[in-house]
Amino acid sequence: MNNLNELQINYDNLLKLGYAVLDIRFKDYDFCPDSYKLVIARVDVDRDEFYQEMLKKYTSHEFKANEVSEIWTDILKHKVKMSSVLNRDIAIKVAALDYIETVYTRK
Repeated sequence: MNNLNELQINYDNLLKLGYAVLDIRFKDYDFCPDSYKLVIARVDVDRDEFYQEMLKKYTSHEFKANEVSEIWTDILKHKVKMSSVLNRDIAIKVAALDYIETVYTRK
């Protein structure tokens, strides 16, 4: 995935298969410096509300079910932008908090 604007994740299909996108890694792989890697994990409980609960845990904000996948994708993109500026991978929680405070609340 070289162009972050092309980041499209089919959350519904992943959740139906029992998986969720937890994070995106920046420059963790030396075979392609511009390559971003999604971190996907198996989720067995509360799959339908997984992203809502994760966002609430990370940001202390509650979001509607119909907006969660768009917000989570925006947070992943925001994380890569922040990581690019700092030239290191940052924590997804830091990116989530920064996104909510600097981007989401100003929309």
